[in-house]
Amino acid sequence: MKKIDIVIMYLVLSAILFAQPGKSRGPGGQYTDRMEMMRVWKMTEYLELNEGQAEKLFPAMRNHQKEMRSIMKKEKELYTPLFEKAEEKKNISKKEMNDLMDNLSKLNNERASIQMDFVKKTGTYLEPYQQMKLLVFEPYMKEQVKTKMRDGYMRPKPKNKKRFRK
Repeated sequence: MKKIDIVIMYLVLSAILFAQPGKSRGPGGQYTDRMEMMRVWKMTEYLELNEGQAEKLFPAMRNHQKEMRSIMKKEKELYTPLFEKAEEKKNISKKEMNDLMDNLSKLNNERASIQMDFVKKTGTYLEPYQQMKLLVFEPYMKEQVKTKMRDGYMRPKPKNKKRFRK
């Protein structure tokens, strides 16, 4: 009888341990997947996508995001050495600064080119008005999140209640 109790207790404890949320996985932690699902849902709604369009858009968008992340990684590699120098209050030469700005300019042009190429390629399965909405979706979504956060986190101002006693 005691063996059965021990086995049951072991199973319950192991179930509780495995039910705990996982460790965070970088920026956004365990909520990254949820945020991505929310983004896909909002984009589907905002662009008014049908099922066929969504099946083509989202795989292409994932590839596009990989390209954009590689650009961001290159930017970080450019910034890091000079940023570390600045943090240590070491001198940065004008040549180093000009080289950084030139390289950042090239990366910005590459980013814009990749973005426009992506939107052009979506023309095979998206309508022109949907392509236009796709171009403005990121700023739209950021503004929506910013507004919701501001409205949700701002505390209402306390009302001055005057109490009169008679």
